[in-house]
Amino acid sequence: MPSLIHASLRSPSRTGRPDFARRRTGRARAALGALLIAFSLGVAACSTTGGGARQVSAIQVDAARAAQLISAYRAQNGLGPVKVESRLMRVAARYARVMGERDKIKHGIGGSLPKRLGAAGYDWGYAAENLAASYSSLDEAMAGWKASPGHRRNLLSPYATEIGIAAVATPPGSEHRNYWALVLATPQPERVVAVGSIR
Repeated sequence: MPSLIHASLRSPSRTGRPDFARRRTGRARAALGALLIAFSLGVAACSTTGGGARQVSAIQVDAARAAQLISAYRAQNGLGPVKVESRLMRVAARYARVMGERDKIKHGIGGSLPKRLGAAGYDWGYAAENLAASYSSLDEAMAGWKASPGHRRNLLSPYATEIGIAAVATPPGSEHRNYWALVLATPQPERVVAVGSIR
């Protein structure tokens, strides 16, 4: 039976927009860590028991089509589009592989989302992750995410501008036949410093 799990991270300011500068403070990091722990249960149990590493193979996922599907869904809800980002693709691919090798759908088994984004060189201002298992296709995974309130909230986040998506197939005898990872994020805005003098 398909399974889903999600998490999202952001540091809102008093205006309701992401406050990218505050993200680097200790208090903001603690709040973001707490948000990462807040999970939503999906169709079935989100954790499975798995043994050692298994041999998995990448499933070809059309990332451009995924971005189009997500962007169309967002447009129906008055939100802007998302685009594919190569570092987020690597983050999603690595995490789908970790889940598949361990035969477990769970956040944090391959490191926290902020750490994984940082390791990929992605300086994030907002980040969210939707996970899924045992869906036969991109369309099925998208339908599952849309039907789940927490996953839908991530798809429709006003802060998301970029995505990475990946899936792996697992060998016979695995708890789930495949694992999906979708990362939605927005990069930290580039800081501009203006220095001037008046004489």
